[in-house]
Amino acid sequence: MSPVDFLAKLKSTADPILLDVRTPKEIAIDRLENSQSIVFDGSFSNKLEGLEHKPLFVYCASGKRSAKAAAILREKGYENVFELEGGLNQWKKEGLVVESTPQN
Repeated sequence: MSPVDFLAKLKSTADPILLDVRTPKEIAIDRLENSQSIVFDGSFSNKLEGLEHKPLFVYCASGKRSAKAAAILREKGYENVFELEGGLNQWKKEGLVVESTPQN
């Protein structure tokens, strides 16, 4: 979904989960408000235990990892999975709000 459509759908969905599949290093720079993180790596599938079956909005930096993560989520039986096209990079290009993580 385009960033604008993704945001609109996220806002209009009851009790969604916003899932950031980027690395901790990327998340340390910025993120979408109220997102939770599960790093997309070789053990991603194993990290899904306990993740509720609610509407899932998945994003990464460019859209590649989130597309792979979304495919795995669907294989695991998650039905309402939405992907951010172009990732956080496109989100920022369109001027949408990100939450900066304070640097120590």
